[in-house]
Amino acid sequence: MREDRFFIITKIEKGKLEISDKEIFHQLKNVLRKRVGNRIILFNGTGIEAEAEIKKFLKDKIEVEVLNIEKPEREPKIFVSLFCSILKKSNFELVVQKATEIGVKEIVPILCKKTVKTGLNFQRLEKIAKEAAEQSKRITLPKIEKVLSFKEAIERAKNFDLKILFDISGKDFSLVKKGAKSVAIFIGPEGGWDELEIELAKKENFEILNLGKLNLRSETAAIIASFLTIYLLSSE
Repeated sequence: MREDRFFIITKIEKGKLEISDKEIFHQLKNVLRKRVGNRIILFNGTGIEAEAEIKKFLKDKIEVEVLNIEKPEREPKIFVSLFCSILKKSNFELVVQKATEIGVKEIVPILCKKTVKTGLNFQRLEKIAKEAAEQSKRITLPKIEKVLSFKEAIERAKNFDLKILFDISGKDFSLVKKGAKSVAIFIGPEGGWDELEIELAKKENFEILNLGKLNLRSETAAIIASFLTIYLLSSE
């Protein structure tokens, strides 16, 4: 049975709750054609999930009653931060969508020497992440950070348990040991990494790993690397 899940920026407690988000109002009333008595799932990114029953459709908001609140354990235990070069609009949006579905905790756009595209629509990216979290039954949303230069990104990643820069010249991914609680993964632009970037990463104790012998597109590499890191490097 399909669950209609919605992210709200509101404290969730048992009892009466008003939802004034225009997009949710439109979705429930005009798209899904929900009626009084129908139930929906709400979450607010704090790790809880609530079942709520629609009580009233008002002029521009919905009144629901929160019936049950749970703390499901669906989020990956490992903290993965995806540092990805800015890509073409649709490609970077795909990365945000799939990284959210996979369970990445934060996404950090980076500017590399061979990065071509430099602008991002953060409002749209956050909307994509929200919808992906709703669909994939996540109970938190990934944080989409501000754009960093490659050097700034290297500095920001220094305290992670494991730091990986993916490049076709690197070692096989399967050689990495499990057990890290936090992992920073770096994905380069369409044109690949500059040699100086790889050397800097090595100096900062990054693992240089590959995802096989084939030359993957950046968005493909970002999705595969995120999945493998979360589901193969977790200690559990």
